[in-house]
Amino acid sequence: MKLFTVLAFLLPLTALAQQKPKSDLKPLHFQADKNNLQVLPQRFEYSLWDEDRLSVGDILIDSTQVTFSLEPAEKKNQYRIRFTWPAGLLKEGQLAIKNNTGKAILATELDKETVKISRGTPMEGRENLRSDIASFSTNVDSKIVDDMRYLPFMVFCIYRETEGTRLYLCSKELYLSSQKGQLAVKPRNLNKKEAHVEINGATVGNQGIIYLNDRSEAVNFRGQTQSGSFLEIETRRNDVDFKDVVENGNSLILTASGAEPADEKKVRKISATEWQIALPKERPIVYLKGEGDIPMRQEFNIKGPLPQESFRPYVGAKSASKTYASSLALQVTPPAEGQISPDAQDEKARLEQQGNGLRWSLTGIPSGEGRRYLNVKAGENNYVVSYDTERGAPYALYLGGRYQLPSGLFSANFGGQWWIENFLAVNSSWSRFHWGLALDHQQHLTSKDDYAKVDLTTLELLWRAKAGFNMVDETWGLSLPIQMVRAESDSATMFGLGAFWQKQPTQRTLARLMSWSEVKLQYFPSSSGSNFKVKSAYRLGADAYKKLSPKANWYLKYGAALSQYKYDPAASKEDLQLDLTAAAHWQF
Repeated sequence: MKLFTVLAFLLPLTALAQQKPKSDLKPLHFQADKNNLQVLPQRFEYSLWDEDRLSVGDILIDSTQVTFSLEPAEKKNQYRIRFTWPAGLLKEGQLAIKNNTGKAILATELDKETVKISRGTPMEGRENLRSDIASFSTNVDSKIVDDMRYLPFMVFCIYRETEGTRLYLCSKELYLSSQKGQLAVKPRNLNKKEAHVEINGATVGNQGIIYLNDRSEAVNFRGQTQSGSFLEIETRRNDVDFKDVVENGNSLILTASGAEPADEKKVRKISATEWQIALPKERPIVYLKGEGDIPMRQEFNIKGPLPQESFRPYVGAKSASKTYASSLALQVTPPAEGQISPDAQDEKARLEQQGNGLRWSLTGIPSGEGRRYLNVKAGENNYVVSYDTERGAPYALYLGGRYQLPSGLFSANFGGQWWIENFLAVNSSWSRFHWGLALDHQQHLTSKDDYAKVDLTTLELLWRAKAGFNMVDETWGLSLPIQMVRAESDSATMFGLGAFWQKQPTQRTLARLMSWSEVKLQYFPSSSGSNFKVKSAYRLGADAYKKLSPKANWYLKYGAALSQYKYDPAASKEDLQLDLTAAAHWQF
């Protein structure tokens, strides 16, 4: 009896032990547009409801709530001023009170820590529109308030402006009135204007939608109420990748990366780049953040049965998705329900039985980002699951020239890099996608008697702080350079330390000039040598890489550096040099 009891207790534990826990697995994705969910184009949506209220996306803008009030502050000769406005579009940025000539008489910065958000009054019949109210309070000198009393009118604006994005919300015309010794802010009701909407400078109807098919298409919106309060928006859509969809009762669960939902309360963050949201099947709509966080309507059309979670296959949690190689092998755990088979259109993939699972061999992985597929048959329905790959370019070659000032010397410069997937053939977090080797040679083509006639050959061991691909993932790093300084009849060798920083420009103006930037420092404290030695040397440079073609990894590399070499015995001139460089750079 005791033996039977022990067996009854152990058998379930044994079965659980044989099942691989989900934490050891990584899900394959049911890509939305390949699994009966049509992704419609994003669209900018607006409505002018009446003379005072309009909406953009799912945000209500009530112009009567764009105002401020003031009262004497606790501090002497100061007033406490409190601003309020609809919070949906602007929770941070700039705030300014402008006089009747448009000059700012008070300006301040806004951020999410100083702006308070409270629940607003929903619009009757449009309770789905977000109507939160923002408020901000600050003290101002009484002299500013005294000046306000004599203004025929003033407005206050909240705005945020970046390159390519513009957002302005301004109040109606206001003035200060004194009643029984108390100051009050009142609207100026003269010269009422006709409420209207303009798109790209042309007056349009009170309601409308604008479809945005790609990021190059901009929307310029201006909505004005009868009081003169107005909202101006310049924005674009942001890209989004709907990587996964599954059905869950009356809802569908969407997993995506890229543009995030405008209403952050409904979102579950999965990682730094991925998010998840549940939408009703009967009306699957979500508002996504465009540039400047302007809400864009994203709608879906369900065209057939959606996949279930039980249909999902998995791969190991440590399965590689990044590689420098042209092939990957993945161990696939079959779904609880359904059968998987290879994609008939993928001739460079094989699916074979291996133990309790399947081995999915991927060959011919193209350079850059890619996506490979498997078929899942569940009952009478067919679905598709995907796995993302990214193949980097481990090698680089470059050829160019360097001109030095004030020496006027010119030299040829050529070299290369090799980034290593698994350093020392060790697959570990410290060794994978962190290490590389670089070789650089500078051959002098001109010479002057006052300056040392040397050629420089540098071998570097590179270490990236952030694992990733060169000129794909931003990072800083360290290096151990060895440099040979070769003169006409002798040479010196020196060991040094270095550091570098690689970054992609975010501003559009800089992005037109460069695709990547790199700042690099090398320092050599001394050298060995018989006939001459280098007492000290350093080089601090900044390079820009401009990609010449979107499909090919050819770059124009150009930059400037400061360098100085001190020799023993000393050369006639060892002054600081400004290096101007340019080269053709190829990654492959």
